[in-house]
Amino acid sequence: MSQDIDYWRPGLSQRLSRRRMLVESARIGLGVVGLSLLGCATTTTPPTPPSTPKPAGPTPTPVPTYGGTLIVSQRGTTTLDPDITSGGQDAFQLRNLYNGLTGLDVKGRPVPELATSWEFPDPTTVIMKLRKNVKFHDGVDFNAQVVKANYDRTMNPATKSKEKAKVDDVIKSYAVVDDYTFRFNLKRPSASFLSVATSRQTGSGSAGYMKSPEALKKYNNDLREHGVGTGPFEFVEWRLDDRITVKKFPGFWEKGVPYLDQITWRVIPDSTVALTMLKSGEVQFDNWFDFKDYEIIKADPNLVLVAETVPGYVSISFSQGKPPFNNRALRQAVVYAIDREAISRVVYKGIQPPSEGLYGPDSWAHDPKIKSYPLDLAKAKEKLKEAGVPDNFEFTLSVASAFPDWVQQGEMIQSMLAKIGVKAKLELVERAKMSTLRNAGDFEAESVGSSGDTEPHQDLVGKFYSKGARPKNFDPNNPDTKKVDALIEKGDSVYDIEERRATYSELQKLLIDLAYAYFPFTYQTSRVAYRKEVKGYVQFPGTYATDLWRVWRAK
Repeated sequence: MSQDIDYWRPGLSQRLSRRRMLVESARIGLGVVGLSLLGCATTTTPPTPPSTPKPAGPTPTPVPTYGGTLIVSQRGTTTLDPDITSGGQDAFQLRNLYNGLTGLDVKGRPVPELATSWEFPDPTTVIMKLRKNVKFHDGVDFNAQVVKANYDRTMNPATKSKEKAKVDDVIKSYAVVDDYTFRFNLKRPSASFLSVATSRQTGSGSAGYMKSPEALKKYNNDLREHGVGTGPFEFVEWRLDDRITVKKFPGFWEKGVPYLDQITWRVIPDSTVALTMLKSGEVQFDNWFDFKDYEIIKADPNLVLVAETVPGYVSISFSQGKPPFNNRALRQAVVYAIDREAISRVVYKGIQPPSEGLYGPDSWAHDPKIKSYPLDLAKAKEKLKEAGVPDNFEFTLSVASAFPDWVQQGEMIQSMLAKIGVKAKLELVERAKMSTLRNAGDFEAESVGSSGDTEPHQDLVGKFYSKGARPKNFDPNNPDTKKVDALIEKGDSVYDIEERRATYSELQKLLIDLAYAYFPFTYQTSRVAYRKEVKGYVQFPGTYATDLWRVWRAK
């Protein structure tokens, strides 16, 4: 099987969504944005906004300026080691310090990075050709032996890698073919392999992030406070709970980038303080603004706001391996009573649109024909009768107390269900405890926000697969469970993109019909704001993280 089948072909460029181009062109007049992960910049010239008179001659495209420091506010970081990250805001540093064997384009499809090409001689063998003349920040050469050392580390139980399960699920063995050729032998055909096990951009951590083997020796296999990769920036310092600073790596393999000399991420836990500092210019970029600040940022002529749908959704999650929500009709009654548009409008200020399927329009798995449950109180009451539950049925709705948006969402669900005579008792739970309860299936239902993954299979296994991350949330003997599991397995076992897309459409329709496990209300968004002198930023819809390779500051 050759790499030129469907999206497995290494792409030569990436494209901006029309909506993002319009936002950027209207707000900051962006003319040229470098997007390639391959050392080849893509030129994109957005249309002139209708309200702007056309100039007499050609519109000059901005020329990136080299130099300067970008100050970025974020809520906190836990590690610079991509093997042990728990996700979240760690991604902001990791994506700028490390490269993967593969990257992902704006649709979440694999493209070359440290691997320049790949082929599948058979469905369970992957042979990668590696990029030459690549050095780590400490001067160590990148080659196939380094790739082996990295996967050896991930697979070693002593590392306690959070990425081990992903890799172990699909990789049978791996070996060096020659200095710049590496082979993976898979346990089964896996269309998600290149996105999950080798990519830099799938979530915040990845086995695909290549780490310097000499740095691992130097720091006794502990890179939590030392990020040593091949990325465009190299680590300078980390002042715990204060700031992380990186500087331009002059030996970066892609010539011409990055443009910035330095990036400093300031830890600012309070979003109001972060916004004040952004407005004053003390920081120039905010990685994650709150919904309550949306209108303030939007109205400020000195700020640019980018809000893009990304994999994931806010939802109600059912533990359906036990009563009461092992009852399909009861789950359906609950979701018929929930007004998704009201949740989008009130809690998420319209930034996060009501979801229909699991995957938004920026995902290759998106199906615009899929429709979710409409608000229908009469139908909800019919389903309650079908479920055979007593009048004044009660259940506990758990919410992680650390997230005000989820709490407000839970309160709205509570109010909506009261209209059909169902009482949802709101239980606020500390975040870590909620995670424990969720994994053990020791809850009834939860109001939750769920980050997804650019690769559908990874998200499906984590949330909907009875043999996956949370088996206690499912009844393996239920016929519905078996149908869902079979479609999840089928979606990863075929390499044809159209067959995968059709399988995931069928699966999404089934999950919605069953009101299964996680029932989505709105798509998730990645939300950043920055000052207008910051240029060249593009939000990849497939991730929450910020990629600052081609960002520059206008003088």
